[in-house]
Amino acid sequence: MKSKLIKLVIGILFIVLILYLYPIGKLVFSNVEVTKALLWDEYYVKVTSDKYELDILKDYMESKGWIENESKRLGGLHIFERNGEEKGILNTAIKTIVVDGKLNVVSFIFRFLN
Repeated sequence: MKSKLIKLVIGILFIVLILYLYPIGKLVFSNVEVTKALLWDEYYVKVTSDKYELDILKDYMESKGWIENESKRLGGLHIFERNGEEKGILNTAIKTIVVDGKLNVVSFIFRFLN
């Protein structure tokens, strides 16, 4: 009984780890600049130029049909609209994972500590 429970817990942890690492791997091993976390509402960004992570996210959202409504912006909360629907994204929900082709180790480790 105890070994089945341990195997189940290890299996669940393995699945959660894969779901966490998949979007990061997508950034590292492809030309994608933005990807959304599978387990929570966070966006991972690859910075490869002089653009800021927020500018890269705005371009990504516009490519998906979302337009930022500057008049509704509240500090770090950016409001995007599409077809009457609103989506709010906080600056803190944007994580820079890859910088100039290299893994941003500080951000990666900090994510595990929080």
